[in-house]
Amino acid sequence: MTHTALDLNSFQSLVGQKIESRDIATSSPLARMLAWLDRDDPAPKAGDPLIPGAHLLYFLSTTRQSKLGPEGGSPRDDLEPPIPLQRKVWAGCRMSFHQPLRVGEELRRVGTIKILVAKSGRSGPLVFVTLRDEIFGPNGLAMSEEMDLIFREDAKGEQVLPPPLPRPGQAIWKREVKVDPPLLFRFSALTYNSHRLHYDYVYVTQVEGYPGLLVTGPLQAVLLLDLVSRNAPSRKIAEFSCRAQRPIFEGSVISLEGAPAPDGGSAELWTVDQSGALGMTASVKFA
Repeated sequence: MTHTALDLNSFQSLVGQKIESRDIATSSPLARMLAWLDRDDPAPKAGDPLIPGAHLLYFLSTTRQSKLGPEGGSPRDDLEPPIPLQRKVWAGCRMSFHQPLRVGEELRRVGTIKILVAKSGRSGPLVFVTLRDEIFGPNGLAMSEEMDLIFREDAKGEQVLPPPLPRPGQAIWKREVKVDPPLLFRFSALTYNSHRLHYDYVYVTQVEGYPGLLVTGPLQAVLLLDLVSRNAPSRKIAEFSCRAQRPIFEGSVISLEGAPAPDGGSAELWTVDQSGALGMTASVKFA
């Protein structure tokens, strides 16, 4: 098999590149996210803190329709380097929360390409990219997030999935969610994610070679953050990190699970599909 020849010299110059954008934390996207989470919270009003993960509702992509690739677009297509490899995998993220973002506030986001590393794997060239966002409110830095992406060549035939992993522990917290097409569509609409993996069944099965629509990593991350909020409503999250382990597909009932540490200062979290295969692992540290 021949592999794409990559010259990354032109892309290395993008490391450290910054893109700044501004937005206002309006209440209506937050109200829609709370409805998507199936919560019965009061309607958000000016001054209310945003729930963890709600930063994904703002600074949405403004990439012109004619500039989208054949696979669609993504929420960070303003910052992602134009790596000439057909497949992109969301691998994980790390969030730090310093102070609340609140409804009605003016927000500023500074995005940076932090890491860009090329390697050669058994399936061909791989490019590992880490994007870092810092979001500022009126009182300074409110939160930061680092997101890991892997770019690789187009696979031939059906995708070979990683072997399933077992649960990392005994769940104390647990909530089941049916991941059907409306759930995926509404989250993609909330975050303006137009990548066809998450809504175009013909594309994902016939072009990408997966057995069904993919449940996004950020969607699972938000559901796990919500699991913490439901079970430890008085605790403030200081840090959250997660790692994708294996794809989860629509049509499954996923189990959101967690176990707080004995000292109460942290918790381990994970998602599993209906076969019991581990989809994502995560952890939170409380302030």
